[in-house]
Amino acid sequence: MCPKQAEAYTFVALEPYLREQAFVLMPELKQFRKTTDVGFQNLILSFSGRNETFLEVNIGVRHHAVEELAQQFLDNLPEFRKEANTLVVSIGKLSDTKYFRYKISCQDDIHNSAQQIMDFMNERGFRFLNESCSLASLNKIFNDKPHLPVKYLYNQIHRCFKAIIVARMCHHPQFMDLVECYFGTLQKLGAPERSLMEYDRLANYLLHYCPN
Repeated sequence: MCPKQAEAYTFVALEPYLREQAFVLMPELKQFRKTTDVGFQNLILSFSGRNETFLEVNIGVRHHAVEELAQQFLDNLPEFRKEANTLVVSIGKLSDTKYFRYKISCQDDIHNSAQQIMDFMNERGFRFLNESCSLASLNKIFNDKPHLPVKYLYNQIHRCFKAIIVARMCHHPQFMDLVECYFGTLQKLGAPERSLMEYDRLANYLLHYCPN
């Protein structure tokens, strides 16, 4: 089964279940999305392969206030900024299973994969999404262990930017220490000079930013 067929059948298999959870299919973005009070939650399907198809599933949350500020300083293309997630993680990584993907060769594989995805969402996925939406939760995820990578974000350079934004919005008492810590992290990650300059510009902006 080719990726296009697998994609179409998988969307059909998952759509009724996710619709009940208030998620809307957005095929042009390869995802199901639920609007929240602060942004959105989504379930993203990525298909790859030729003669046989592999499916990777990511779930994520977006906090609009964080992203509307962060995207002004990050290197994302303008057309993708409104779709950027604040957190995004694969089902495999969330379950501590490296390089986990579903293999789809036939209709039975579609059914089995869809059922496993639904089981995962019932057992853990929806809870993770709901618990990760608030600024307080994001502050804990980003800033409790500033010297360690965040599991729920692929781009650790972007993490540094988002972490200080969240810290400032939450009135973090060690804000300036975090700014210095993440600047060191950017240097260790080999961030380009432009990113370092944008980070410095963001930090200076946040010093005068007045969160509610």
